[in-house]
Amino acid sequence: MKKTFGLLILAIFVGSGFLFESCKKETTEVNMIIRNWNLVSKTLLGVDITTDCEKGSKWDFKADETYVIKDNCDDTKTGTWKLADNGETLTLDNITAYKVIENSIVKLVIEMQVGDVGLVRWTFN
Repeated sequence: MKKTFGLLILAIFVGSGFLFESCKKETTEVNMIIRNWNLVSKTLLGVDITTDCEKGSKWDFKADETYVIKDNCDDTKTGTWKLADNGETLTLDNITAYKVIENSIVKLVIEMQVGDVGLVRWTFN
């Protein structure tokens, strides 16, 4: 009886550790999105298609799940953002969904299929 009870307690501790680690990962992925990103490139099929207005644009993802995008032609776009629980999809304004390819402290890479045009990839640092 004591051995079974001990194993049960051990299983509970191990299980709760996995739950907390899972939550920690999601929080970390969200925290890495929260910052001011500089657009390095926008490519279609590996070809840079960044416009003059987009070059060096600033994408600022804030902790309150709002964003501000400022380009070089003085255009500003604001809205809300959400990172999926698994960290694989970044959604802007509950409409536009980007696949997250890389999300680190120093680099963000997202991509989206644009109609029949192809796969467009944005790279930030």
